Amino acid sequence: MNGRGFAEVAIVVSDIERSTRFYVDVLGYEVFSADNFVPPRGARLIKVGADSILGLWEPGVWFSDYLGESFAGYFGSQIGQAHLVMGIDQADVATTAERLTAAGYEIAGPMPHGDGSLHLYVTDPDGHAIEFWGKSD
Repeated sequence: MNGRGFAEVAIVVSDIERSTRFYVDVLGYEVFSADNFVPPRGARLIKVGADSILGLWEPGVWFSDYLGESFAGYFGSQIGQAHLVMGIDQADVATTAERLTAAGYEIAGPMPHGDGSLHLYVTDPDGHAIEFWGKSD
């Protein structure tokens, strides 16, 4: 298989506005918009990289015309635990830590890993574990 990375990682959140504030206002990502797709009420797409989207969906909002109810109900309704690892510039790790701390979030790190990269950990408003992995050229 010729992998091309993630197109979208989607998580179920309890409050779309609160989650949007976390990912956009606190972390500095952008709301993604496209002329050919407008998310339904209770959903938001967040641009987290050049070709990467984080989908935020309140319970019951996500649906699929292609999947049966057993799959669509599970994927669209369960607020589950996820461990998202977001690649960011190594130079942005300390600034991200400062932004999170200033916004009142408890963090772990920044801390060096064996490869010399800095990592930072935080929990989003719905309990999803978010890790920021500092990348450098």
